[in-house]
Amino acid sequence: MSIISQLDAATTAYYLPLVNNIYQDDPLIKRFMAKTRKVSGGSIIKVPLINSQACSGGPYVKTDTLTIVQSDVLTENHFHWSHYFSGNALNKIDIMENSDKAQIVNLLTVTMQSIKDNLQSTLASDLMVAGATGAITSVHEFLDYTNYATVGDIDRSVPSGYFYKSNLTASAGALTYEMLATKMNECKKLGKKFPDLIVTTQAIWEKLWSMNFAKVGFQNTQQAVSENGPKFWGTDIMWSDKVPTGEIYFINTDHMFLIVHPKDNLSWSGWVDMEPIKRTKVIEGSVGITLQLVCDFPMSCGLLQGVTVA
Repeated sequence: MSIISQLDAATTAYYLPLVNNIYQDDPLIKRFMAKTRKVSGGSIIKVPLINSQACSGGPYVKTDTLTIVQSDVLTENHFHWSHYFSGNALNKIDIMENSDKAQIVNLLTVTMQSIKDNLQSTLASDLMVAGATGAITSVHEFLDYTNYATVGDIDRSVPSGYFYKSNLTASAGALTYEMLATKMNECKKLGKKFPDLIVTTQAIWEKLWSMNFAKVGFQNTQQAVSENGPKFWGTDIMWSDKVPTGEIYFINTDHMFLIVHPKDNLSWSGWVDMEPIKRTKVIEGSVGITLQLVCDFPMSCGLLQGVTVA
């Protein structure tokens, strides 16, 4: 078996599971994958949308007739798949010099860890704010309809697309509990349930932590501070260094989630010898993933902009 075949076998057996942890290692990616839905693939993603929560229902007794009024509350939006890759190259001379088994293991470990970290960092950034051409639709694009009027096929600047807007408040001002409560209630009024995830900046997260601490005193001093330490009405509050200054995202993960193409879910290219192609003594390999962030009901989510902390 050639050295490249051996490297491929070792990479597939031992190191792809390391890359697969991309869904678990980053707390935000993990939350958006928690309620993902199955898709069959295809060239585009068709997402059924909720125009309104107009359902018939209520109490009844014995032989009452159950009257259900027909309501056309569903339409659909179309999204294109986004393709990502992360790759690395190994110098064939290094491989020969490090032909000892332990050295090869160390070389593969560092290489695949860097591939995983690079892909994870890119996705975590594009998940929050608009990335380069071809990136997934970000949370910010879904929620900020003033700067991103069109998402998918829907133009939210015209009346027919108003239902696809979020609950947006610009120039919110100084951070208060009342501000958070108002936004939570706005999301629940239209979305029928409170958001289950709030994402903001580190500065706002730390301010909320101190506000919570001031209210509860010392009873929580022995609890570990995690990435989602403070809560509001039972909703986890997390921070990301990708969120723009002064913004708070209120997210309902029942309606906003990541979906992954079933035929391109962290697929491995295999190590390819580049010497016959480029006349360079390197082998190259990459991991690919095809996915998209979708939202079927932006009105269940909200955005505060211009939040300040003292």
